[in-house]
Amino acid sequence: MAKRCAPACSPVILGLLLWLGLSGAGWAAEITVTADRDPVPVNESFNLTFSADESPDDEPDFTPLNQDFRMLGQSQNSRISMVNGKVSRTFEWTVSVVAKQAGKLTVPPIAFGTDRSKALTVTVTDRSAPGQARSPGDDALLIEVDALPKNPYVQAQTVYTVRVLYRTNLGRAQLSPLEIPDALVQQLGDKRNFSTERNGNTYAATEIRYAVFPQKSGALRIPPLTLDAEVQAGGRGGFNPFFGRPIKTVSLQSEAVELQVRPAPAAFSGKHWLPAENVTLEETLSPDTARVEAGQPLTRTLTLKAQGATVGVLPELGLAGIPAGIRRYPDQPAMDEQRQGTGLISTRQEKTALIPDQPGRYTLPAIEVPWWNIAAEKMEVARLPAREIEVGASAAAPVQASVPATEAASTTPASPGAEQAEGGMAASPVWFWLSLILAGGWLITAGLWWRAARRSREETATNPPESRKPSDKQRMRELKEACAANDPERARRALLDWASLRWPDCEMSLEGIAGRSEGELKNAVKTLSRALYGHPRMEWKGAALWAAIVTTDLGKSRAENRGPAAIASLHPPAEAAP
Repeated sequence: MAKRCAPACSPVILGLLLWLGLSGAGWAAEITVTADRDPVPVNESFNLTFSADESPDDEPDFTPLNQDFRMLGQSQNSRISMVNGKVSRTFEWTVSVVAKQAGKLTVPPIAFGTDRSKALTVTVTDRSAPGQARSPGDDALLIEVDALPKNPYVQAQTVYTVRVLYRTNLGRAQLSPLEIPDALVQQLGDKRNFSTERNGNTYAATEIRYAVFPQKSGALRIPPLTLDAEVQAGGRGGFNPFFGRPIKTVSLQSEAVELQVRPAPAAFSGKHWLPAENVTLEETLSPDTARVEAGQPLTRTLTLKAQGATVGVLPELGLAGIPAGIRRYPDQPAMDEQRQGTGLISTRQEKTALIPDQPGRYTLPAIEVPWWNIAAEKMEVARLPAREIEVGASAAAPVQASVPATEAASTTPASPGAEQAEGGMAASPVWFWLSLILAGGWLITAGLWWRAARRSREETATNPPESRKPSDKQRMRELKEACAANDPERARRALLDWASLRWPDCEMSLEGIAGRSEGELKNAVKTLSRALYGHPRMEWKGAALWAAIVTTDLGKSRAENRGPAAIASLHPPAEAAP
């Protein structure tokens, strides 16, 4: 019987499978892509808009665009329209991009989960070379770079200068960060604004300086910087306001600069390589007197200052050569870097407490720091001369060597306890009163701490933490306000508070909430996550998230103010025990 039924069933099964396949193909969302301009100059931004008549399978992955385009930002919105009584909804994703090169470039298909957009060809014209305008009106915005010197020594300073020149009103302007492999980079001071002339035209200029320190010898390439700025479209317009004229985003690239980094010269014989424009070495003693007493501490401060160098190349001044009989207690060295407009000034300061134990004359040795003068191209030495310290006997201690033998034999020695008590009271009345004041201060602090702790315990007993938690209405109000303000970070915190009521056992993170959500809420949570942590950062609108919250069962009950009954539905009463 089964064998006779098989041929008859086969066409039915094949037809059913074919129908499922055709209908499944119809379920896929159709996604189109359009460009707001075509052709477009290579240095100007334009928008790519991806549209779908129904919600795609998942959020888009715009990574393939990075091959030929540089993404400046993206946004998402949806529109609802009604035509002849039929309601339709359109989903749109807009990506602002700048082409990396001229020619016919292809916008590749973008994956929306299992759905894919169609490809698009865009014509990009080479109207202007990077950083240099050619067409009339395009020289309203320029970018210049320079580096001095171009043949620095390894670990020596090169000043890299960037100037943005403009003859039009600038909207948002953003300069890419300066990142150089095998080099340390630090910005010098603040931006400087001034006016200058180029080719007979007057420009407003903004100048930024960087200190670049190559870390190895050989060729070093400073890559181009990218400037993205909003300018007026269709003319210069001088320095007048926009007056409603259209705005376009222009992207310029500076020229690359190549440095030839020289190694440390053979003429430098120092132990530590220190290239700089100027180096000074200073010493101070405290107290600064010609004579001190045995047991009296003496603070020695050594300050090494280098212009055009980082603190990393300043050598340790050390404690070598300190004579025996002097105890040494060094502090941690203090490092400092001052970023001035002309370059970096670095300082290393070492403080050491010196305590001589015995009277006599002691010599602190000379200190020498060899360094390479990059301006004079020669080695120099920063020196501190040797210094003598005369240490006398302590007035508080008896000097037995100065007492004649006859007097020592005839003098009746005092008891050790009486001598110690007399010397202690005579030598340290200040310490006695200081100790008394510190003890009183400690007792007052302990009393205030005990009082504050007691008050905190009383407040906790009268107002337990549970009663200070925000109410459910407050959580919903905070989430609504965060979405209305389009504040993604504030919305994240409010959403976590909201989710702690709906799913008490849920992992308190956006990923955990997305895993528990469905439909519009899941997509809205993913969009919030990309706005917070995605690259590049995208503009976030909170309307979709709030709409998804309101349409959920819990959100709807909160929005309609159904009160405690909605809260009770989260925790059904336990069944009565049998």
